[in-house]
Amino acid sequence: MKRDAVAVFGSSQAPPSSSAYRNARELGRELARLGAEIRCGGYGGVMEGVAAGAKEEGGRVVGCTIGWFLGARTPCPDLTEVEDSPDLHARVECLLKGARSAIALPGGIGTFNELFWVWTLVLHGREDAPDRLVLLAGPWETLLDCLDRHFEFGEQARALVRIARTPSEAAAIAWNR
Repeated sequence: MKRDAVAVFGSSQAPPSSSAYRNARELGRELARLGAEIRCGGYGGVMEGVAAGAKEEGGRVVGCTIGWFLGARTPCPDLTEVEDSPDLHARVECLLKGARSAIALPGGIGTFNELFWVWTLVLHGREDAPDRLVLLAGPWETLLDCLDRHFEFGEQARALVRIARTPSEAAAIAWNR
């Protein structure tokens, strides 16, 4: 399978004035400069930011929307293509189609769902899993410490993620062959 995409997920609520949105926009620019196709959820917040940044650099962005939101949310305008999914499982499959890496920015329950779903695929060495999982610009060390202390979470699972402090660092980790 050709792996020329990076999946990006994070807050759907992040306004353009937020650091999450600004980081997503710069991440979109960086990934587009590297030649990556970006696959995201296709709506507002981080998804809008990464799509806008990629568009500024002539990049390609696929929005993986979900039928649940039909009529309630509108895909962001900077997407190159929209692929609608009937449910969460199909949406995660859409996000990971051809993805060599996945990058998570801070978000809510949906972001955690995607993060832990992808992390589980990586942990079990699934063929449909990306090679890398990158956590960008958030309270990730606190989350990892909590998981270490309170859950069945070992070094094997922890070793599967990399924390990036900047969008350029996240893009470099995600795109590195």
